[in-house]
Amino acid sequence: MGQSYKKGDILTLSVDALAFGGYGVARDNDFVWFVEKGIPGQKVEARITSVKKNYGKSYVTEVISKSPYQVEPKCAMFGICGGCQLQHLDYNKQTEEKGRQVKELIERIGKFNNVDIKECIPAKVVYGYRNKMEFSFSSRPWIRHGSEKEIPDFALGLHAPRRFDKIIDLENCPLISDTANTVFLSIKNEVINSGLAPYDAVTHKGFWRNLVIRQGFNTDELMINIVTTSQDLENNKNTVTQIFDKIALQQSKITTLIHSINDGVADIATGNIKKIYKGSGKITEKINNRIFEISPNSFFQTNTMQTEMLFDVIKKLAGLSGSQTVYDLYCGTGAIGICLADTANQVLGIEIVRDAVENGARNVELNNLDNVYFVLADMKEAMSDIYKVVDKYGMADVVILDPPRGGTHPKSVKGLLNLLPEKIVYVSCNPAILARDIEILCKDHYDLKVVQPVDMFPHTKHIEVVALFQKK
Repeated sequence: MGQSYKKGDILTLSVDALAFGGYGVARDNDFVWFVEKGIPGQKVEARITSVKKNYGKSYVTEVISKSPYQVEPKCAMFGICGGCQLQHLDYNKQTEEKGRQVKELIERIGKFNNVDIKECIPAKVVYGYRNKMEFSFSSRPWIRHGSEKEIPDFALGLHAPRRFDKIIDLENCPLISDTANTVFLSIKNEVINSGLAPYDAVTHKGFWRNLVIRQGFNTDELMINIVTTSQDLENNKNTVTQIFDKIALQQSKITTLIHSINDGVADIATGNIKKIYKGSGKITEKINNRIFEISPNSFFQTNTMQTEMLFDVIKKLAGLSGSQTVYDLYCGTGAIGICLADTANQVLGIEIVRDAVENGARNVELNNLDNVYFVLADMKEAMSDIYKVVDKYGMADVVILDPPRGGTHPKSVKGLLNLLPEKIVYVSCNPAILARDIEILCKDHYDLKVVQPVDMFPHTKHIEVVALFQKK
């Protein structure tokens, strides 16, 4: 069927669902089309971008009839900026579709049809929720066709979709707080007037690279980390110092102000700390009455309010009574384990990133805990030789499994099946990978009891899922 379609052709399609990944789903003569920027209930004209054997991809060129779920996006750059995909879809419909996607993936990939899949837990706050945002400076702004830009060689914002070299110049972002937006705009104006060039991702020339904003919502603390190159820094040392001093003085909401250096080619918003102009170089945040120290490059969940909800779900499904040993695998800085510590006998976190383990140890200290430990190890190696861990810390009664987006390594799954804890609470930011692992875990040893989707990132395609596995 797909062979009769050609790239560039225009189709008239009725979108009836939202696929995992944020594409609208439509059918033409029973052939499936994924429609970029399409939402359920729309009738659209869409241009074909690719055709496969069983499906095709396209993007909306014109909305013929609006969806009843269609709403006005809050961001003026929605549809251009790649940060959000679903601002034009009613929020209740977003969570409904995300829950349906999880159910479909588990049934199709995991081959489970009679599972207790709960409704997706919505966020109480759907704008201004992000506690971290990484913005890029650039000398190559993305400009709408036919428009002009007042400053043609400056941008501070987010990447244009599928463009490593082009940055969409922003005046604000509705995903961060009003406080963060005020500071963002003030710093932008200071940089524009600095006389120092923004970074060019093609030539790798320029000074200003990134503005990273981190906020403690429950502590009212704000970190600003401005990342630059070292190019011409010595020649402009006084100018740079004056700019940072002015920002620190004028912006009273800033708890700590950091200047970091990144001379690498990779497009990452991190660097080595050059100087701390205000504060300690760290902020703190509270999650469920636990305190966490956040340094410029440390990982922390991006939505504070929904993280509290997520951790409550994990705690409920773990069902701890105070006597259990908990293994927290892929633990990062240990936030989940630390929040479970008061209901466990002991918690062991296993993590490969040294900085994360060091941050975790510091957070254990801050919370005066004496039953949380860390092992610095590659997960697949640790799980391949799990009995070395068991000899020291005892068998796990409950395992918290929170792998990266790519999922759990097969060796880790094998080690987990050798460990055979009574319960596995699997936290996944990729429900397709979770569905794959469900089939493996439930083949001989476990029953899948509950699946709970949680919307951690409103207006985006992303879904978080918590699943409970009980030993047969």
